Amino acid sequence: MCIATCYYMLTIAAIGIAAAGKIFWWLEWKDNFHFYHIAQNFIGIGLAALIPAFLVHSYEPNKKWLTICVVILASILYHGNINYMPLDPNGFIRFFDSTIVYGDIGSYGVALEIVLLPMLWLLVFKCITRR
Repeated sequence: MCIATCYYMLTIAAIGIAAAGKIFWWLEWKDNFHFYHIAQNFIGIGLAALIPAFLVHSYEPNKKWLTICVVILASILYHGNINYMPLDPNGFIRFFDSTIVYGDIGSYGVALEIVLLPMLWLLVFKCITRR
């Protein structure tokens, strides 16, 4: 739960920084703002997902897939409960309603990045340590 809380805070910070437009400050794409914003979220959430994936890979190598799934699910719960009690089980429903059901292309990307990028980092670490 501590790693999930850390992952939640890092993703919220990454989304906020991308919303402020401060990741690619040297490059302004005025033609395709949505692509620019999704790329900012991808890099920010990708860096945020690196830390919990590394911790899970380093300290829980035997059950790393189960552990990263718990981290992702708890982070989704926290994301869904931004204006509610932190451990309200309806946070899962609120997260998917706000991102998938009522969201736009940017929110689809953020939801997929939050779910898939820690798993992608675990696969990268698995390939690195195999060699």
